[in-house]
Amino acid sequence: MVELMRCFSELKHRGKKYGEYTIEEVAGEGRYGLCFHAKNDHGQRVVLKRFKPSIFARNSDKNAHEAVILSKLRDYRIPELLGVINEKSFYAFVLELKPGITLKDMLFKYNYKFSDEEIFDIGIKIINIIKYLHENGVAHRDIRIPNVLVDQEDVYLIDFGLARFADNNLYKYDLDYSYFGDLLLYLIYSSFQKKDKKRQPWYEELPLKEKQQHFLKRLMGLDIIYESITDIETDFNDAFTIAKDCTRAQTNFEFE
Repeated sequence: MVELMRCFSELKHRGKKYGEYTIEEVAGEGRYGLCFHAKNDHGQRVVLKRFKPSIFARNSDKNAHEAVILSKLRDYRIPELLGVINEKSFYAFVLELKPGITLKDMLFKYNYKFSDEEIFDIGIKIINIIKYLHENGVAHRDIRIPNVLVDQEDVYLIDFGLARFADNNLYKYDLDYSYFGDLLLYLIYSSFQKKDKKRQPWYEELPLKEKQQHFLKRLMGLDIIYESITDIETDFNDAFTIAKDCTRAQTNFEFE
């Protein structure tokens, strides 16, 4: 049903022009609207993030957060906000199109199995992105496998729809930590072979080292919660250091 609705949306919008951009295909659909791949008259490909009119009207103040935050950030690992389209019932952000494949597609579409070296490489690069965000006062609040792109040696973080300026009250950094822990578990489970059907929590069934288990428990809020991304970086290096020297040789991902 989801795929059918996506096809319907693509047929409805493909070829239509908004501003200087012509829609090519549907890139994704979420609660708040649709994302399209589009191209301008000069051949530049972008992402148009269109908001559903009814939802946009009810959440106009919340939608502004994404534009303000992206306008503040300047980093190649984060999509640049290129502009805004506001035509009749079509309101959309124009975003830089980043290359690569989402971790979600790597895991579930290509059934990719991540090695320890690749997990370290991706993990440390995500930590560096989080460090940049937190240094600029931004909590992403949605660091999940659909929102991380991998393109050979580069890692990108997309979808800032839930991002907010941290205030240590309503919007805290620790949500980024728990999402990061959950993401790491997805990567670790990709190469895990379950020997029996007995249901166990991840910290009992995964063959983790003591430091790795303790690190992940702290990220997930099952132990003393981390207070800074700097501490997370230090402990991640310590817990997953075995893979560190092999990183360079393991970042050329191949799919069947």
